[in-house]
Amino acid sequence: MKIQRIFQLLCGVALMTTLACLSACSDNDSPSYAPYDSNKPITLTDFYPTAGGVATKVILNGENFGNDADKIKVYFNGKEAAVIEAIGNKIYAICPRKPGDGDENNIVQCKVEVEIDGKRVEYPTPFTYKIQTVVTTVCGIVGAPDEIVTGNLAQTSLPLVTYLAVDNDNNIFASLRNRNNYYHENKVILVNEDEDMSRLLIPDTGAPLNQPCMLDDGKTVYIPTDNGLEYWTMSSENMWSPIKLSFKPNTGQTITIDFKHSFAMCLDDGHMYIRAKNGILYKVDPKTSITTQVTNGLMSGSDSYMAFSRKNPSLLYLAYTNNHCVYTYNIKTGEHKLLAGISGQPGYIDGNGAAAMFNEPRQLILDENDDMYIADTNNHIIRKVTSDGKVSTVIGQPGKSGYQDGSPDDALFNRPFGVCINKEGIIYIADYENQCIRRLAIE
Repeated sequence: MKIQRIFQLLCGVALMTTLACLSACSDNDSPSYAPYDSNKPITLTDFYPTAGGVATKVILNGENFGNDADKIKVYFNGKEAAVIEAIGNKIYAICPRKPGDGDENNIVQCKVEVEIDGKRVEYPTPFTYKIQTVVTTVCGIVGAPDEIVTGNLAQTSLPLVTYLAVDNDNNIFASLRNRNNYYHENKVILVNEDEDMSRLLIPDTGAPLNQPCMLDDGKTVYIPTDNGLEYWTMSSENMWSPIKLSFKPNTGQTITIDFKHSFAMCLDDGHMYIRAKNGILYKVDPKTSITTQVTNGLMSGSDSYMAFSRKNPSLLYLAYTNNHCVYTYNIKTGEHKLLAGISGQPGYIDGNGAAAMFNEPRQLILDENDDMYIADTNNHIIRKVTSDGKVSTVIGQPGKSGYQDGSPDDALFNRPFGVCINKEGIIYIADYENQCIRRLAIE
């Protein structure tokens, strides 16, 4: 596995070097880098690599692409890819998730097209897309000393990794916990795969930080702590400089918070929601910190981790860790009901609703289809929960801890705590006891 990891890193460095050269050359006065000319044809030659899977970084070669990535669309079998950069004769794009159904070998032959100003042109050869579910390691060293080393991802060493968030630029924010001193030297780190780097943002938060959450602008992260009314926020607008804030009670109200484990951003009303361990749900105005009680009718006595539905923004999903179950709460109707698991009973069973079992589920995220992915900590696996409560195992070996990259038949985790998902559908995993951030490409 070490050889495989080194190979992956070398490939990544090679591609990033190529992209850096492309950017450096973009200031060249050559006509190749001129704006798109609608009076000239779009010429396509080839692309590299010619095969890959979800989130594969692809360089497309040709002529008359222009230099404005916002005006360019790239399609794989009609499914739009993310276009990162254009410099006249090259486009840097990221392959979308599963652009078609595979054959018996899980291979999809993709028609690759470029569209500019309404004109769409197809490459003469297809891109070979390989459908796969595989986990790799982004950074971290299993069994490393309980300290942090930053720099490139190969040398990055972490203490216990708890919870994650990711922004629009693929910056991953990780809460880190000191194994030996609960209220000392807990940290926040920024990791970026594309730039092959890690950077320490907060060297000591005091009380442990819990699940980060991105504001709807995709540029601001909020992180609750175990300590009273405190929370932290950071924004790209101030270069991720940390700011410690406190909840402020709304007029005529008091705030009763013992422990708070996660923020959840509600697109319906623009507020952050947070549930205290005593079962009280609050909403927080991110601009003023004014905090209003929503209900005191949620389950009490358990840690909880939350996220709002993407399709129904008034529906809040909650994983009750110590009660081993997942609930929903509708902030408009007040309905609070079991989605999956058996309250108070740990175990492992894939199945529907109350027929399924979890063992300390923690951070959860929802994809574009409202499918949930959740870290099932003491089962050492990542589970999937559909909106109707069907639970399945995505990756990891139920009940077996360890460290192994690879396919669902091979991969191993050791008490995963956190998950987050980027805009390309890549899931990142906080592998707590392995002191690593892992990357899951899932079909």
